Amino acid sequence: MANAVFPNSLPVDLPDEGDAAPRARSNHNSFPPPPDVEPLPEKTGSTGTGTRPDPMKPRGPLDHAVNVVHFLSKTCGVVAASMFFIAMLLICQLVFIRYILNSSTVWQTEAVIYLMIGGTLIGLPYVQLLRGHVNVDLLPMYLKRGARKLLAVATLLCGLAISAMFAFYGIELVIEAYQGGWKSPSIWAPALWKPYLMLPVGFGLLFLQFLADLMCLLTNRSKAFHIEDNPF
Repeated sequence: MANAVFPNSLPVDLPDEGDAAPRARSNHNSFPPPPDVEPLPEKTGSTGTGTRPDPMKPRGPLDHAVNVVHFLSKTCGVVAASMFFIAMLLICQLVFIRYILNSSTVWQTEAVIYLMIGGTLIGLPYVQLLRGHVNVDLLPMYLKRGARKLLAVATLLCGLAISAMFAFYGIELVIEAYQGGWKSPSIWAPALWKPYLMLPVGFGLLFLQFLADLMCLLTNRSKAFHIEDNPF
């Protein structure tokens, strides 16, 4: 009856009533997808079990060295955030003592200045790790892969030179302040070599982070300016 009403329709192959187990369907489709539907890209490194593969472990001394530098940079980020938080608490304490208790402050203002400057210097390698510094990537986006990599290498070399220079002269400043017994010309009068120490520490760790980025770029562990290559 169905074929008489619909002569062009194909007969439907229904399962037997006694067959309790459903017929297994094939997961592989031999027909191509429609032209307006793009196939999903296959994920590399998939285990086929629905779970993500374990992260790749270090393969050599360079990977261990890069991981150590990244750990130091993350530690600097925590230290810098802690210094900013302590400076904020000191500002609140200063306002309370000065404008509510009408008392004089001795060391709070100077301590806040040292903490803010020190937190900025100590946080340099962490910001470089996150690529949070001011970056204009208009030119690298229009360059080809080879020229973009050369520009990235030149940029990292300039960063290495500048951070090394500040770290070197910062060490000289700390030594001179320590040997000369320099103190702040204030009532608190702290030893100046302690806040000056933030200068070589911050730029020294920034030098290591620049060096790690350069090694990763030269060994193709990272892309220049973290820009994907244009396949066309």
